[in-house]
Amino acid sequence: MRKQVVVLFLILTSAIYFSGCIDDIIPVDETTETANASEYTLDPFIANVSCECGINTTTFYLFPDSPVKAVYVLENVDRLEVVPLEDITNPGTDVLSNIVIVAKPGGYNGNPAATVRQLSTSGPMDSIDYTLSEESESGQTKQVISFNQSLTGFVAYTMEVPMGQDFMYVPSHLSTVRVVLPEGYTTGNQFIGKVEPAPDSRYVDEQGREVLVWDNLRQNTSSSLSSMAKGFLPSDEEEQENIKFKTLYLKYYSEDAPRNLLIGTSILGVGVLLVIGNYLRNRKKLNETIRIAEENWKKDKNR
Repeated sequence: MRKQVVVLFLILTSAIYFSGCIDDIIPVDETTETANASEYTLDPFIANVSCECGINTTTFYLFPDSPVKAVYVLENVDRLEVVPLEDITNPGTDVLSNIVIVAKPGGYNGNPAATVRQLSTSGPMDSIDYTLSEESESGQTKQVISFNQSLTGFVAYTMEVPMGQDFMYVPSHLSTVRVVLPEGYTTGNQFIGKVEPAPDSRYVDEQGREVLVWDNLRQNTSSSLSSMAKGFLPSDEEEQENIKFKTLYLKYYSEDAPRNLLIGTSILGVGVLLVIGNYLRNRKKLNETIRIAEENWKKDKNR
């Protein structure tokens, strides 16, 4: 009896220990949290197939004081790394939610671009198993969505972000990046909301929203000499190169904000001029009063 108690205790201890180390596996038949694909726009936006990014596209839909909706177009990948923004106001909340995967096995697609376009108009598909885990590297925490096979298609999720109108994206793979601002909002003013790095292009979509596009956020850290040397390396060694990316940061604001800022600045300027004018006028009166007082004092002294 005592031996059985010890064995049971060891089993429970092992279960508690390993529960913090094993990734959370989201099964297909999970009923407690059903993914809702209708919340996302599966836009088969492909900027340039000849780009080193291929068809990989990352699109973020921003909303004032609301979670960000992200939609990825991915080609033949088996995992997706996400570096979330830390929201200290809501500790303990799920960073990623409503994960939706609309994809096909990556090894069986002769034309990935055509596959993505076909998937964007397809009806409901069979659910795909994935694993959601958390990893830390160089002090940076990231969420990792892993698949049991390489996929080509769409991966979408909702990400909790801090309240406000700031957005930051830390890339983890080669991709064209789009940021869709809320309708009636813009960015780029150096005083109230700049964007770094500057986008390669901008346009307004059918819903009147401003869209910013970065063709590639890869850092160009190699010199011309190292680039020439890299050309003699085998392709597999070049792929193992530690790629570095530029961090995207922007602050968006209402389209009326610059005008309101100009009006407010003008009113403030007029107020400052009035204060200065009143000060100069009072100082002139004071100097005149002092001058008269000194003259009267000199007259009384000479008497």
